[in-house]
Amino acid sequence: ITGGNGKRRQISRGGFRTITEAEADRIKHLTDLGHGNYVNPDRVTVADYLTTEWLPTRRADLEASTWRSYEQKIRLHVIPYIGAIALQQLTPTDLNKLYAQLLDTEKLPPATSRLHPSVTVARMLELDDQGTSAARIVEILRAEGHPSAEGITRHSVAGTIRRQRKNARDTPHPKGHLSARTVGMVHGIISKALADALRWNRVHRNVAKAATVPKPSQINQLARHTWTPDHLQRFFTWLGDSRYRYAWAFCSASGARRGEVLGLRWSDLDLERGTAAMFNQLTTDHDHHVIFKNRHKGGGGHVLHLDPPTIALLTKWRQIQDDEKAMFGPAYHDHDYIFCLEDGRSYHPERFSREFLRKQHHYNETHPETPLPRLTIHGLRHTWATIALANNVHLRVVSDRLNHSTTHITAEVYSHVTQPIAKDAADLIGGLILGGDLGGA
Repeated sequence: ITGGNGKRRQISRGGFRTITEAEADRIKHLTDLGHGNYVNPDRVTVADYLTTEWLPTRRADLEASTWRSYEQKIRLHVIPYIGAIALQQLTPTDLNKLYAQLLDTEKLPPATSRLHPSVTVARMLELDDQGTSAARIVEILRAEGHPSAEGITRHSVAGTIRRQRKNARDTPHPKGHLSARTVGMVHGIISKALADALRWNRVHRNVAKAATVPKPSQINQLARHTWTPDHLQRFFTWLGDSRYRYAWAFCSASGARRGEVLGLRWSDLDLERGTAAMFNQLTTDHDHHVIFKNRHKGGGGHVLHLDPPTIALLTKWRQIQDDEKAMFGPAYHDHDYIFCLEDGRSYHPERFSREFLRKQHHYNETHPETPLPRLTIHGLRHTWATIALANNVHLRVVSDRLNHSTTHITAEVYSHVTQPIAKDAADLIGGLILGGDLGGA
């Protein structure tokens, strides 16, 4: 074969029992070479291929958050188990064993800081969530008399916060095992990586296609990750006039994604007509910096119709925000965001989500007799859809509201709601058609 430098080099293979076997193998490889299907034997491991070859090529065509999710799952759930296996020797059995291990492996508890007391670390994270700079955090810790604060530097603060955030991202939720859905996502990443390896003539076949992927239980896992209207009302009442209450209430009342809500501007609203144009989103890049995009997942946005309580909520919030603008004056960062920090700067999407979990924790501490189920900020979107479908809102309407490309996606994702509704409909129509004497014939 001809190498990258244009020089020809010979490839030798051995281990054949007869000359006939050796000749057949030689002809096969010559045929593959002639058709552009030849795969050069090498010892590149799964870990090397994924981290040094495949992931870097996907950085440009994936959303930053998606790429980080791929990188994290590969680092945590693939490389520790099959990373040392040669890429060309990977088998469907190896993947089946991996999936079984992921379903059975218990999670590790989150790491703690070795440099500072937990109370100091907690204060650092609290101030960081408020957008305070590392240098300012140092001043505040010293003024408050925190232990070890005298020798602390802004670099130390930044490093501690970065490690704590990384631990929070890398440590899975302490529930015991990975769900079948998460393992399925790992399988999807591996399958995409091997599909590219096949296209690049690095492997002979995509062995992920022959692996057995664990399937979620018949009852959709989302049924356990939504709130009831009572949960929502109790939580929002407890929040009082917290500025987050307005943003989270809009999330739950709109069914919109986090990025859409944080990217929404006052110019996107028409409160008289009761509409919100969801054509923008706030997200983060590969380095977790906030970026604004005037486009939507899937290539196009959509318009939401707002209900009277939501319009009243937004009207009240606008007055509060106008008061904040007057208080800050020229120092206010006016980017027209509806939901933002007091000085007009955008929320950091990840901090916005963490604060939602933190407030839930505080609520449950003060209401041990009636705790709330743990819910992510994205769970508010699932909550809206679940409540709507359970109250007989048409599937097409729910699908449009969620901006799904087809109603099939909506029906699959929310099968825990649509299947019982379908059964009720079948019982109703069957009773009408075959009721009375006909049914007993």
